Amino acid sequence: MSSDKFLKIAKNIVKEDKELFDNLMEFEETKKLNTKTRLNFTISKSSAAKFRRYCKDKGYNMSAKIEQAINNLINKD
Repeated sequence: MSSDKFLKIAKNIVKEDKELFDNLMEFEETKKLNTKTRLNFTISKSSAAKFRRYCKDKGYNMSAKIEQAINNLINKD
């Protein structure tokens, strides 16, 4: 494959899916593939405290439980 064709393909990837390209660049540097993203949202303090306590008592990872709930909602439809 010519270098011009390769560059054209790479530029198209950046245009279409910059996040994928950034992940590939990070992998090239670190040899680790990051498949997680950080989200910020707001919930009531009482719900947060109850959820934190619940996860601590059960030995659950809070992020894993949130992800599980999101997947359940998405797959429900």
